[in-house]
Amino acid sequence: MTSAPAITAQEHLLIGETLRGTYRVLSVLDRGGMGLVFEAEHLRLRRRVAVKVLARHLASDAQALARFNREAEIISQLEHPNIVRILDFDTTEQGEPYIVMELLKGESLSDRLEREGFLSILESARIAQQVASGLFAAHQASIVHRDLKPANIFLTQMMGQGLLVKLLDFGISKRVGVGHALTGEFDILGTPDYMAPEQALGKTASVDHRGDQYALAVIAFEMLSGQTPFPGTDVMEVLRQVVSVEAPSIERFARHVPASVGIVLRRGLAKDPNARYAHVLDFALAFSSACELAGPDSALGNARTVPAPVSAPVPSGQRVVGEPHSRRYETGSHRRAAEKLGTASTLNGHSMLQDIPEALDHARQALGLGDLNLAVSYAESALRVAEGFDTVEARRLVDAEEMLIDHIFETRIGPLGRELKVLGAPSSQDARISPEQAFLLSRLDGGITVEEVLDLSPLSRRDTLRLLLAMLRDGLVSAGDQRPSEKYKLDKLD
Repeated sequence: MTSAPAITAQEHLLIGETLRGTYRVLSVLDRGGMGLVFEAEHLRLRRRVAVKVLARHLASDAQALARFNREAEIISQLEHPNIVRILDFDTTEQGEPYIVMELLKGESLSDRLEREGFLSILESARIAQQVASGLFAAHQASIVHRDLKPANIFLTQMMGQGLLVKLLDFGISKRVGVGHALTGEFDILGTPDYMAPEQALGKTASVDHRGDQYALAVIAFEMLSGQTPFPGTDVMEVLRQVVSVEAPSIERFARHVPASVGIVLRRGLAKDPNARYAHVLDFALAFSSACELAGPDSALGNARTVPAPVSAPVPSGQRVVGEPHSRRYETGSHRRAAEKLGTASTLNGHSMLQDIPEALDHARQALGLGDLNLAVSYAESALRVAEGFDTVEARRLVDAEEMLIDHIFETRIGPLGRELKVLGAPSSQDARISPEQAFLLSRLDGGITVEEVLDLSPLSRRDTLRLLLAMLRDGLVSAGDQRPSEKYKLDKLD
C-alpha cells in the first residue's frame, strides 16, 4: 500500500485560508504540472467550488503565467455544457493567480481507463459525441485545444441525464488567426500519444481544429482497445510513428469492433489533415453511427478479446509541455542513433538520401522538446549525410531547412551578443583544427561577439555557427557575457 504524497508548502499555507474574503480552501483535489486544484467553499453562497492555483515556482515564469491567464479567459468565453465553467479569476494575497471553476464529482476518462482497461462500444460513442460537441463549440470560437487526452476529459453524472462529459485544461490552447502566440515556430506542445502528425513535427502554425479531431480519434481507439495506436515510453519513437507510420487497424487489438468503426477511425487518424473529416462533429457522427450498427452484443463487450495494455517501466527523460508528471519518455536511444547517422561507410542508394529529412524532422522534434544537445546532434548528422552525397539533391534537402538548422545552432550557442575568447594559444597545426577554424580563431584574439564573427566570416552563416559550436565543444574557445557580472558557460555537448 503506497502512502499519500506529502503536503507541499504551498498546500499547507493555502488549506484553511480564505481567498479574497470569499473562497475558504478546504482540501487538495489534484496536483498537476501547472499547479494545484483545491476544493473550496464560497462563503456567501455556501457552494462548493474548485480552485486551481498556479504552482508557486511558475509564478515568475512569464510564459506559464500567460498560459494560465489565457486558460481563464478562453474557458470563460466558452459557455457549453461539455466544457467546465469558469466562475471567477483573481490572485491570492501572496500574488498567486487562481481560477475558480465549477466543482465536478466523478473521475477523469484516464482514471476510468486505468481501472477498467477499455469501454463498451456504445459508451465510447457517447463519450466521443459529447467531447466533439464541446470541441466544436471551441472551434467555432476559433480556439484549438491542442492537448486533448483522457486526463483532460472528465466524466460526471447529471441528475436525470446520465453521463455528462466535461472538457478541462485549455492551458495550451491556440486562437486560430491571432498573430501573437505564446509558442515558437518549432515548439512541440501536448502529449505525444495524442498528437496529430503536424503537431508532432512542431509545425504549430499549421495546427488547427483537425489536430483536435486526430486526438479524439486516438482517444476513441484507446477507449475501444485499451491502448493508443502508437504506445511506448520513448518520446522520439512515439513521435516518429505518429509522423511516419500508418495507424494499425482497431480490429487487430479489439476483435469485437466491426470494420465499419475501423474505417471511421482510420480517416480520423489520417496523416494528412485534409484527408480527415471536415469537422470534429462529422467524425463523431460517423463514429457513433458505425458504433450503433455494431449490435448489442458488441456494445456490451461480451465477446471482446482485448490484449492488456503494455505496462513498461517508466524511465527518466524528457517531459512534453502539458504532459502529466507520471508520463515520461527516454531519448537516449535516439541520441545514440543520431550520433551514428551519417557515418555509414556506404552512402550510395536513394534510401540513404532520405536520412537527411528524417534527421531534420528529429531535430525539429528535439528542439520543440527543449533537448538542444539532441537537436544539434541530429542537425549535424543531416549535414554529414548531405556532405557524404555531395549532390544537388542532398544540398537542396538541407537548404530547405536552413532556418531550422540555423535556429538550432544559434539557440545552443546563446545570445549573439555573447563574447567569445580563445582558450590558450592553439597551433594551426593541431589536428583538431581545420583551416576554417584556424581562420576564425585568428579573428577571436582579444575577444569578439558571436554576431561579429558571423559578420566577419567568409563562410555561410550555417557553416560558421557549426564551426563555433565545434570549437566550444572542443574547448578551443569560451563564451562569456556582455555584462562582466554575469558569466556564461556552454555545457559540453553530448
